[in-house]
Amino acid sequence: MKDDKAAHSSNSPMRILSVTGGKGGIGKTTISVNLAISYAKMRKKVLLFDADLGLANVDVLLGLKPNKNLHDYLSGNCELADICITGPHDLKIIPAASGIQKMAELSPIESVELIRSFSTLTEDIDVMIIDMASGISSQVIDFTHASQDILVVICNDPSSLMDSYAVIKILHQKYGRGRFGVVVNKAKNIQEGYDVFSRFQEAIAKFINVSMHYLGHIPQDDYVSISARERAPVVEKFPLSEAATAFNELCHAINHWRNDDAVVGGIHFFFERLIKPTHTAKEQLCKA
Repeated sequence: MKDDKAAHSSNSPMRILSVTGGKGGIGKTTISVNLAISYAKMRKKVLLFDADLGLANVDVLLGLKPNKNLHDYLSGNCELADICITGPHDLKIIPAASGIQKMAELSPIESVELIRSFSTLTEDIDVMIIDMASGISSQVIDFTHASQDILVVICNDPSSLMDSYAVIKILHQKYGRGRFGVVVNKAKNIQEGYDVFSRFQEAIAKFINVSMHYLGHIPQDDYVSISARERAPVVEKFPLSEAATAFNELCHAINHWRNDDAVVGGIHFFFERLIKPTHTAKEQLCKA
């Protein structure tokens, strides 16, 4: 078996995955946390970035109590490495702040400087997972676009589907993004998961020409709620549960979906996307 450093080489750059969906309460953070742990259990070196900068809760779901967070770093009180904490299976976490409005209103310059500083932490990282905030603010959309892979979370709820459609529409119109992975959360069974995705895909196809890849569903499992109350990921607390199995399958589905050598990776790719508009964005600026 190859060691971790051999697996993480210049031929296999760090991949960055944003978990988004527009609407709050659909389980983005639960999926981000459990997906990160699933990758870590596969002996991948994982960095989980809580990008819900004003209402952070990744550390809560993991039962961790960071002494410092992004607010301390951006205030100049410490280095970025000082706020990075370690979770289960050597998972690295960048915790954001909760209840501080300024964190949800970072300027474009502050956002770029934040990502620039990530280069000091990501040298040996295989996968960086970004738990995006709800909504369609410029900060959310720009962070999402800067990722190589975008995982859109939907559930069997009209407002969830509408909000996810809005996220995809903006990313497509503003940045020309045309490739999205989709996971259906809180599905009653396999059939409901696929039916929800199919309806969503058909609605999207009427208005936007994008590629939608179904990556599976996470079942409506009581063990997820129990784990959340006990501040532990379900893949750790109840590894034999239906939800834990689904998260492991989601991990493999993402690996298969993203098996595209033409897609570059790494923190420099993320950083460059934040500071350089795409051709689509430039064209729209010229038309304005």
